Amino acid sequence: MDADAHAVQTQPNGALSPVQHRDCPLCGQDNNDQLELECSSGTWTVRECATCGFVYLDKLAHADVYAEVADAERRAALQPWMHKLSKLTRKRLNLFGRKSLPIMVEVWAKPGPVLDLACGDGTHLDDMSPAFTPYGVEPQTLLAKAADQRFSIDGGACINASVLDGLTGLPDDGFAAVTARSYLHREAQPLAVLRELNRVLVPGGVAIIKVPNYGSINRQVMGRKWCGFRYPDHLNYFTPKSLKKMGEKAGFTAHYGLTYTLPTSDNMYVVFKKAGGARTCYSSCRGGCST
Repeated sequence: MDADAHAVQTQPNGALSPVQHRDCPLCGQDNNDQLELECSSGTWTVRECATCGFVYLDKLAHADVYAEVADAERRAALQPWMHKLSKLTRKRLNLFGRKSLPIMVEVWAKPGPVLDLACGDGTHLDDMSPAFTPYGVEPQTLLAKAADQRFSIDGGACINASVLDGLTGLPDDGFAAVTARSYLHREAQPLAVLRELNRVLVPGGVAIIKVPNYGSINRQVMGRKWCGFRYPDHLNYFTPKSLKKMGEKAGFTAHYGLTYTLPTSDNMYVVFKKAGGARTCYSSCRGGCST
């Protein structure tokens, strides 16, 4: 198949979905001549950029709910006992539990409007302090309506649009914080999104990002059976270094707490801060910051 042309992938329901070649989302390099990584599967090829080292899925499809279900079945079918081992390993290595986005916002941001990307029905911001007004961008119409109703109670709202389109319609310097939970690795244009985040944040505002950790021990142990490989909806495979590099290219400074990038965890967090404003987080805070 010519990787530069539109191709076709058959979905489980018999419909057809276009598949298109991607260049490196960090530096724009065409890596079609690079060997695919061992974690690749059929149509879905993963490559490491020869220029900047970023790891990414080099094809783009219109993924839907079916994709994640079908890929879970694919990973389970590879070797059922390895799939179970991966789940067991993740539980044992996740020593510090899940972090709360509302608490992280309270720790890092000044009071004001908070924008949640791909916010779903808005429940992730339910425990937000009254000092923050919840807003969101959500592509799925039904979820966006639910989030809009939820956010409107506290004076906020939700935009029903793709994340990038939703961001481009927002004014400059409008938000104290942006949250992105399990979203940026699914975005076809992550650098463009981060640049828009920098624009819509107030000076000193923060973007709190959570993504799978390609540098985790579990990924190295499990290889191509790692839980983080989900095709075609997981497009970008970040390490702490590459995530920081992309954030800096978008104009941010990157801040990592002591437990934000543990190699024993399949997920990692970063706080990107826009220039200007006073710093709001200290080494003794609940975030366990190291910067």
